[in-house]
Amino acid sequence: MLKNEIDKLAIYIAKQYDIYAPVLSKDELIVKGVNNIDNIDYSSRIPDNTFKQLFLPDQEELFSWKKDKLIKPDLSKVKGKAAYGMNVLDLKALGLFDLVFTNDPYYLAKRENGLVVGISSGAPADYEEYKIFSMDKVENVLEHIPFDIFLEKNKEGEFKVYSGSAKGRKVLRGAGIDVFENIQFAGLIQEEGPDQRMLKLMPIVKGSEDNPVWDEIAKICTACGKCSTACPTCFCFDLLDEAGADNTVSKKRVWGNCFYPEFSQVAGGKKFVDTVKQKLFFWYEHKFSRTPAEYKVPGCVSCMRCFKVCPVGINIIEVLNKLEKKND
Repeated sequence: MLKNEIDKLAIYIAKQYDIYAPVLSKDELIVKGVNNIDNIDYSSRIPDNTFKQLFLPDQEELFSWKKDKLIKPDLSKVKGKAAYGMNVLDLKALGLFDLVFTNDPYYLAKRENGLVVGISSGAPADYEEYKIFSMDKVENVLEHIPFDIFLEKNKEGEFKVYSGSAKGRKVLRGAGIDVFENIQFAGLIQEEGPDQRMLKLMPIVKGSEDNPVWDEIAKICTACGKCSTACPTCFCFDLLDEAGADNTVSKKRVWGNCFYPEFSQVAGGKKFVDTVKQKLFFWYEHKFSRTPAEYKVPGCVSCMRCFKVCPVGINIIEVLNKLEKKND
């Protein structure tokens, strides 16, 4: 399928949804709202930011009350957004979110009213250097990532189109595209079982609380929290009450961050995760031990955004390698 047919698909989607896609701007690849479909980047490179905001906004009102009256939003009227051009790694992160928020009506409303369009044109050139977990060719992983439509671009610039849901098939046909392959989602775990590197790292990271590696990187870590903010799989949030006009109080959900001072603070001022060393261990343990234990999939998708935004250059791969080496 040629690019002009894909453009027609994007135009059709834009009539029904607000499109958010990777856009190249001043040498940065940023996920942002798109008004001109010609600006969409089809390289499948990893954007500097993530699509996470579309599914878990950094701030959203859950409900409000005025005096004794509870006011709930009509979730059926949540504006549909199209996450257009999600690479395979970000789709894996979305799969984890689907597990974490499987009973969350606010998240589910965004997923049900939205559209997910994935894309691949081969793994990024520098991906192999930093790979943490296994990643086979696209045709071997499509059954294990969530999407409505997936576009696979070859070296000649032609596209093969896949559908991953009834919604995706409806959109494709509405855009005049009848040639596509149906993919049945078979869960995040591949047939051969859970990722072997994940299984190896789980006990290593869990038992590393006193490992000198944490003392080493704690000396340079500023606990700025940029790694957590940039991560597509970090999902911690806080619930806040915010007073408004006319005696109205809103309950809001806002992103949390385990590197921030108030993250683990309880009544009386005690903090269970206080020092930089404790914060580092907590973050790594969550991704490589607790998340895999609970959801059977990695809490990291190897996108390396944390390394890219870290002001002191802490490399997640090097940290894991050091933990493994000291465990041998």
